Amino acid sequence: MARADGGCGVTASHVAWYTVRASGYTALVLLTLSMVLGLLLSLNVRSPRWPRFVTNDLHGFTTLVALVFIAIHLAATVLDPFMHFGLAGALVPFASGYRTIGMAAGIVAGYLMLAVWISSRLQRLIGWRTWRTLHYAVFAVYVLSVAHTLVTGEDASTTWGRWIVVGSVVVVAALTALRALGARAVPAKTAQRGA
Repeated sequence: MARADGGCGVTASHVAWYTVRASGYTALVLLTLSMVLGLLLSLNVRSPRWPRFVTNDLHGFTTLVALVFIAIHLAATVLDPFMHFGLAGALVPFASGYRTIGMAAGIVAGYLMLAVWISSRLQRLIGWRTWRTLHYAVFAVYVLSVAHTLVTGEDASTTWGRWIVVGSVVVVAALTALRALGARAVPAKTAQRGA
């Protein structure tokens, strides 16, 4: 944006607005990648050239980077001088008057994702069975994140925004269906040990 006097008309509000949008979509793409890696791990997809520990580490790292972008998304939301969300509007579900349901979905998704990530760091302490039970919350994280994007995201109505969401949902839904079908085809004790 150029001003009449030749200066730049980019304001703090513009920077915050673009940062909110870019970090939100980046977090969704990273969450999708993390879901894909996790589902591939649970499906026991392996390659001799790509050891399982590398996939495990990549899955954890991708989740951590997604959390970093969620933190950037949150900070930009709080600092946006035009919208005036404030801490409560960005941290407390249903506290925002702006697209309340969508905002609440994103806030709850962020808390759940952080809890799942922390439980993964504490897996040895809390035990495998507890960790696995908590880890199923990632499906709620994903659904709530997509809902947040569709209801609150300004770019959900753009072609590129729609295709990011559609592509994400198709891939995650297909792998989840494969995982669900695979879990049913294996006897319960074997599925419990192998997953």
